Amino acid sequence: MNTVGGMIMHKLGYLGPQGTFSHTAALCWARDHWYTPVCCASLDAIFEQVADGRLAAGLVPVENSLGGPVGETLDLLSTVQSIYITGELMLPVRQHLLARPGVALSAIEKVYSHPQALAQCRKFIKNNMPGATVVETVSTAAAALTVAGSEEPWAAVGSESAAHAYGLEILVENSHDNPDNVTRFLMLGKERAFTGSPAKTSLVLSVKDRPGALYRILREFALRQVNLTRIESRPAGRKLGDYIFFIDLAGGEDEPKVADALRSVKENTLWLKILGCYEAAADNKAPDAATTCGLDDLAFLRREIDLVDSEILQLLAMRQSVVDRVAAVKKGRRLVIDHDREREIICRARESARQNNLDPEMVENIYRLILRGSVHRQEQLLAALR
Repeated sequence: MNTVGGMIMHKLGYLGPQGTFSHTAALCWARDHWYTPVCCASLDAIFEQVADGRLAAGLVPVENSLGGPVGETLDLLSTVQSIYITGELMLPVRQHLLARPGVALSAIEKVYSHPQALAQCRKFIKNNMPGATVVETVSTAAAALTVAGSEEPWAAVGSESAAHAYGLEILVENSHDNPDNVTRFLMLGKERAFTGSPAKTSLVLSVKDRPGALYRILREFALRQVNLTRIESRPAGRKLGDYIFFIDLAGGEDEPKVADALRSVKENTLWLKILGCYEAAADNKAPDAATTCGLDDLAFLRREIDLVDSEILQLLAMRQSVVDRVAAVKKGRRLVIDHDREREIICRARESARQNNLDPEMVENIYRLILRGSVHRQEQLLAALR
């Protein structure tokens, strides 16, 4: 956690990069629960860092109303220990057509985005840009970055947060074909959540290999009038035809009818794991990313900058520690500056800057200061060791 302005900022991990709908969901949750979003490279990294305490919480996508379940999230929920679902968020998916300022709709030659986002806007693209070439990217954020870094009349399909993150303008709002597209996100933590109302309980189980095994489990809930809001099967990873089942049900695990059903269900399973009991997200509480996520909230954005600055300082401290070790290796000899090595570092930094839509000159200047400071640091340490 970090302290900013006297307040404790808990880190909330989300699947990056910035500008994705996971980023939008993290901004929504963070604004209401006093978290600071932290970009993670993978879903596995989110689970790992929540488990070892580097993150206070994680926010992961679990299903989309059009695209279906997120298999990797389900697999991680079933295998990672000491992680619980502590909440959920329903995010309406609002796809927008993004372009650099001044680019007209009629001039667009190419449209970039993730295949799923392009599919969600297929009719819009066909009706409004019939001559444009559609280009698939690894994410909506990658599409926005590509468009932002080009001088060509290109556009990207993506979120409002992608427009803010990469300096694009929303050329056409709500360019998706289906207005009811929603992604469900799960909040993860190391401690079980306080059960709110209305409550929801999530579990995963493996059934015994015998006729009617799944029916016996579902029957226990039906007899007690426990409503199952979702049931999903996933391969167990052992042999073909072996499955585990994920179940979401309405009600808390401590409610008498739910507790009684779970006791009976366990008799018909090989194993059963309660993934979490948490407050269900009401449909009328679903946040609209375009109006409630605080993308233009100056205080919120400044807190994000403060956290980034803190991470930069920690990385500089790590780099200095390595420099100190280099100096120890050079003990007993004169400091030799490797100019080829410095040129290699500067070249790599400039190329990375271009790929990330940063000013290469600015990045080079920063790295030259870092390299100069590293040389000075080694000179001091070597002088002290003589």
